[in-house]
Amino acid sequence: MDVLNTIIENSALQGMPKWYQALTLTLFLAIASIVMLTYYFLLSQGSDMIVRFSY
Repeated sequence: MDVLNTIIENSALQGMPKWYQALTLTLFLAIASIVMLTYYFLLSQGSDMIVRFSY
């Protein structure tokens, strides 16, 4: 919890209400986890995945 308080104190979220801080951090963590999972699934396919760009 101390890490989250330090992040909030050093960011623009410092003066915001608690519900806004929680919502912002939750959305950030959700987006970051989706991006990391997407990268994992793309990299785990290896050479089996072929992306063809065509019209």
